[in-house]
Amino acid sequence: MEDVRVYGDFHGLTPDKFERIRDEIPFEQVEYKDNVLRVDHEGKYLMVEDFLELMAEVMADEGRGAVEYIDQLEWEVTRYTIENGRISSKLVKVDNVLDAHMRDHGL
Repeated sequence: MEDVRVYGDFHGLTPDKFERIRDEIPFEQVEYKDNVLRVDHEGKYLMVEDFLELMAEVMADEGRGAVEYIDQLEWEVTRYTIENGRISSKLVKVDNVLDAHMRDHGL
């Protein structure tokens, strides 16, 4: 099993702004089309915080983005959101999600 799975989308990233961040993208798989940057990584741990700070600065008020960082060893999911030039994050323990699902649905 891989350590982490990380994927995300950034909307409203103009071509000139994409050129500014292109060499700083830490992800293995990158697709940029129609002002949307899609990123994906599956493998060893990946540091994304510096890249997210850069994205928040470059996108400012003109775009938004979200990244799901799934730690498959610690069973944690961190959702990073960029909006209005700010980064927010929320950590969820996967066991808590599964326990709630089992409680609510009896599975």
